[in-house]
Amino acid sequence: MWSSKALCVLLYAWASGAALAAPVACPVSVLDSGVRHALNNAALYDGPPDQMASLAPVRAGRVDRWDIDQIDPYLVCKYKGTAKTITLHAKNVNVCAAGMTPFRARCK
Repeated sequence: MWSSKALCVLLYAWASGAALAAPVACPVSVLDSGVRHALNNAALYDGPPDQMASLAPVRAGRVDRWDIDQIDPYLVCKYKGTAKTITLHAKNVNVCAAGMTPFRARCK
């Protein structure tokens, strides 16, 4: 039988999101001025992108990969034909990858 203390710790971890992080993924397209633009690039930053700490990926075939260790990752999603981007704070993830056809970017 579970002790009440162990159950409280488990519930706290679950509620705070520390137990398991959900994958973070770039939307496949973005709407800008009534026109839909497809995802075509992504970048990963250690900290907010305005701090300009862009991380270089490791190429793995048709996919760029970033192994994340002790950083504060921000995934920046870039779209064809527009300057509009989407920035995702990818907390509690271990790896990010971008590439393939059609282009996809996600962290998990």
